[in-house]
Amino acid sequence: MHMTARDEPSSESKLLFSKEEWDAAMPGLTTAMMAHLKQYRTPIFVDHGDHGEPWGSGSFIELDGRKYILTNEHVARVRASEKLGFRLDEQEDMPRVIGNHSEQAWPWDLALLPVNDDAWSELNHRSALIQVDQIALAHTPFPSEVFAVAGFAGERTKFLFGEMHFESTTSLAREVKLADHKEIDHRFHFGIAYLPDLATAVAGKSRHKPPGLSGSTVWNTCFVEARASGLEWTPSLAKVAGVVWGWPSGQGALAVTKAEHVRSFLLEAANQLGCF
Repeated sequence: MHMTARDEPSSESKLLFSKEEWDAAMPGLTTAMMAHLKQYRTPIFVDHGDHGEPWGSGSFIELDGRKYILTNEHVARVRASEKLGFRLDEQEDMPRVIGNHSEQAWPWDLALLPVNDDAWSELNHRSALIQVDQIALAHTPFPSEVFAVAGFAGERTKFLFGEMHFESTTSLAREVKLADHKEIDHRFHFGIAYLPDLATAVAGKSRHKPPGLSGSTVWNTCFVEARASGLEWTPSLAKVAGVVWGWPSGQGALAVTKAEHVRSFLLEAANQLGCF
């Protein structure tokens, strides 16, 4: 499913786009980001041997030549008693996560899962690795900017006829203010609107609840900023803005750990894992 929020241009955007231009641009922006993010995202599942259980989402990332999956600590912590697996893009084999991982609990709620070099190099796939310079230095988006999140809602992941079947969810929306909540720290977190029942489907007809999107990477499309700067927008301008960790009840938004804290975690994790 590929969705875009049913939004009209904000007051800031109206200075850059007419309503007609905005409405015409959103489907193309959604489709372009969906195609661009496909190479980076992966479902994460618990491997029970004879069957699998959908568990979360993640994105492939490279640190000093080593390959990892960036996800949530609450997704990774199950490794204390269970085995996790992942899937490379356009590849039916689903390798297990092997080796030590790094994690930091709330308020970061981030983890790095190792990706085996043999699995990456020997299997035919189209996955790609996020580079550190694709991560924003800080959460300072242009006013009324559009964000994209791509992951794997649990209700779209099924175990049928001895195989796991995954379908991704791509959603575009603006930042929203998160209400005060015991699990939200505004220094670390920001919100992305997520109201499946009020969204416009760009491809497909289904609207999906967030469970399973935990660990999804959120991208600042930089679409509005490009227009303001007089640049032709392409998906390569997008920057990682953070990582989804939850869906606070009653808020209609995904809670996201900000890019600067993702960077801090990666630096600490890299030292811990011996990348540098």
